[in-house]
Amino acid sequence: MRSSVCKHTVNQRQSCEILLPYMEMQRIHLQRILGLTVLPVVLVVLLAVPAIAAAPVIEIGGPGGLARPSCDGNPANDRGKPKGNGLCSVLTMTTIYPIRDGSSLNPTTVPKNSRIVAVTLRVGKVKDTRTCIKYAYKYVYKRVRGKRVRTRVKYCKTVDVFAEKTYFDKTFGTGAKVRIVVLRPVAKKKGTIILKKVVAMGPVIALEKWFGKTVTLPLAASIPVAKGDVVGLSVPTYAPILPLAGSGSTGAWRASRPPAGFKPKDPKTGAPMPKIDPDTKKATDPCSTKFGVIFTQSALQTRDVTADFRCSYPGVPTFQFTLIPMP
Repeated sequence: MRSSVCKHTVNQRQSCEILLPYMEMQRIHLQRILGLTVLPVVLVVLLAVPAIAAAPVIEIGGPGGLARPSCDGNPANDRGKPKGNGLCSVLTMTTIYPIRDGSSLNPTTVPKNSRIVAVTLRVGKVKDTRTCIKYAYKYVYKRVRGKRVRTRVKYCKTVDVFAEKTYFDKTFGTGAKVRIVVLRPVAKKKGTIILKKVVAMGPVIALEKWFGKTVTLPLAASIPVAKGDVVGLSVPTYAPILPLAGSGSTGAWRASRPPAGFKPKDPKTGAPMPKIDPDTKKATDPCSTKFGVIFTQSALQTRDVTADFRCSYPGVPTFQFTLIPMP
């Protein structure tokens, strides 16, 4: 059974690790209905879900593998020192999906009617740290063999406190969280507006236990998707699942910003966004992060909501989804 189902994917992991838990759920469901308690597991699985056992696994997203997220929990790296290691970049309070990954366009668009059975996430690490940046020496007296001896000891004189996780929790909401969201394109109304409607959502996934790891999480209940749907993630708080994207990045993603009626403000002064950007002397971009866009909650949390995804940013989010085609 295992040899016929398992196969290596582009990430060199076994698809059976995703399929078998899902098939086991189907077996339990069938047992509850028929009262079966003695049939062998493999036989019940074959009877219950023959189409699933034979169906090829489809993975959408991350066609070239999942890049390393920018956040690594090291204060020197996350602050951009030493030079070249970059800053910690996180997704905040929004719903996103990738639109380009290298030469691959729309990598999380569903190719055929299927069910989402798992999500794979490569999660960065954010944490609070205390690092000694300057040591000094002092003299203390100790008793050695009954005698009082003056001894020089080393101690930390200056401590650097980097409250990275505390800042994210306080600013965007406690705990890094994501949830799967299925979006269906809606005809454009005008201009650059890109409308998509939420047709399905998965449960909230807490990321803290997966900081610094790549993990594949089978879903307790699969999510049906139709050909042409777009699968993304909704981030109600924050999520360290972005590489640091430079100006030459070949990847891009869209976000549900700005929501209806959104009026960006300067995060430093609180003043409304000016019509003309004082730096570029051009019309202000409502998607510009310099005007507090990242501090505005626009994560989609309910079904049947339509949002504008006109805002795009460089980089490729570090997630992908596993689907099983349906007949």
